[in-house]
Amino acid sequence: MKTRNYTDMRDAFFEELYLLALADRNVVLIYGDQAAQTYEKFRQTIPGQIINGGIAEQNLIGVAAGLALGGKKVFVHAIAPFITLRCYEQIKVDLGLMSLPVVLAGIGAGYSYGDAGPTHHAVQDLSILRAIPKMTILNASDTVSLSHFTKIAYENTNGPLYLRFDKANPPPIYTGEEGFCAGLAKIRKGKDVIIISTGLMVHRALDAADKLNSLGIDAGVIDMYRIKPLNSVLLAELLTDCKKVVTLEEHGPIGGLGSLISEFLCDSELNSISLKRIALEDSDCFTYGTRDYVHALMGLDTETLVARIHEWFKR
Repeated sequence: MKTRNYTDMRDAFFEELYLLALADRNVVLIYGDQAAQTYEKFRQTIPGQIINGGIAEQNLIGVAAGLALGGKKVFVHAIAPFITLRCYEQIKVDLGLMSLPVVLAGIGAGYSYGDAGPTHHAVQDLSILRAIPKMTILNASDTVSLSHFTKIAYENTNGPLYLRFDKANPPPIYTGEEGFCAGLAKIRKGKDVIIISTGLMVHRALDAADKLNSLGIDAGVIDMYRIKPLNSVLLAELLTDCKKVVTLEEHGPIGGLGSLISEFLCDSELNSISLKRIALEDSDCFTYGTRDYVHALMGLDTETLVARIHEWFKR
């Protein structure tokens, strides 16, 4: 797949989806009354393949299920907490129980909308959707991965798929040569400790690894870009000879990446590996401000992370 240059995550998703829709008239985009430049391309060239369903996410899922049963490949887009938590029962019943391959495209992972308050924070979405059988969850860390995930989501036929991405424009991690079929990738080698992260926090993990290396700790980084289903075989291989693992996520501590890796280590009987989970506190955030400002208060800034990991490693 040829990788194109995109200005931000939103652009990467919608432009790739538009190209898929041009080639396949069964592709339909339903959105919850947001704005995006690519919407005009849909309306001008393929107006029958885009629907503004309004700010009514529960209804959007019902409409998507009906279209999917009629043979359409449906993408439903809204802000991440609204397309997941607000319509959880509809996702479970209308999509999950019938294994309909509807794509839920949620923008605004974590504290992307940090200045909009706790109603807009997507910090429980991974935990609740992990609980739905046959759900696939992809979490993009840059525009390159997201552009590929859009095609993967289009080709998915195994049940509902949650495509989670950021509002920001992080620098590229990947080159575009990757196939993104493995579910995870070791993007930095390290023999002392491996930091497993996902989404935007992969960038924070890379920064922390650089600083840890300067402190004499050889830190590696794994991008867990597919939260479900977990590629347990590959993960076990990547953790061969590893003694210490840190999970880093911009998500609540229950049911997210840290829980996933805890379950994996327990079920795989990898008892020799020590695990430190770094996540948000199990509380609501009523702080309003930029993402970096919120991260600093939550202890997710690079300096605090390095200090926490360094102290844990030495202890």
